[in-house]
Amino acid sequence: MTRSHDVRGEIAAAAAAAKPAEAEQLDLMPPTRSNMTPAEMERVEQAVKRDRAGRPPGAQNKTTRETLDFIRKVIGCPMIESARQLMHTPETLSIELGCTKGEAFDRLEKIRTDLRPYFFAKQAPVDTDGKPVPGLTVEFHGQGAARIGADGAQLPPWLYQQDAPTADAPHEQNQRLIDVSPSVSHGVMSHDPKK
Repeated sequence: MTRSHDVRGEIAAAAAAAKPAEAEQLDLMPPTRSNMTPAEMERVEQAVKRDRAGRPPGAQNKTTRETLDFIRKVIGCPMIESARQLMHTPETLSIELGCTKGEAFDRLEKIRTDLRPYFFAKQAPVDTDGKPVPGLTVEFHGQGAARIGADGAQLPPWLYQQDAPTADAPHEQNQRLIDVSPSVSHGVMSHDPKK
């Protein structure tokens, strides 16, 4: 019988020679800075901004747009339908609706009022020279101006909102504090030493 050859030692030596050097702990962490050039970084930043932007300004939501298209196809434009009612006179509208002429006029005027902003822009008030005039603001306060005391200082409201005190006015007094000095609670009889 031939002497067996011990291969385990040779495998262990080969594995030790092929084993890479131990990595540093920092080498095992993912890189914190990218290896991109400034041009590549700019391209990535622009792509992120573009992707996060969402709908462009003024763009309508897709669902809203589709709903409005459906309503216009089935019913028609609500503004045009309202404008068609203006072809009535108060007399004809009152007959059709079964109401008074005054109520029919009010309904027609409401439709006209709703449609006016689409035809005529609201204008700011102007004076005789055509210059804009600021709106008038009127304020009414419940208490009026603050009262001033003899020394010229403003008085707090609780001093002037009550009637002035008079000499014969009843006075309120605070309740007397409890006396905490030690005393006999049951009188002399209960603590009499002769008992």
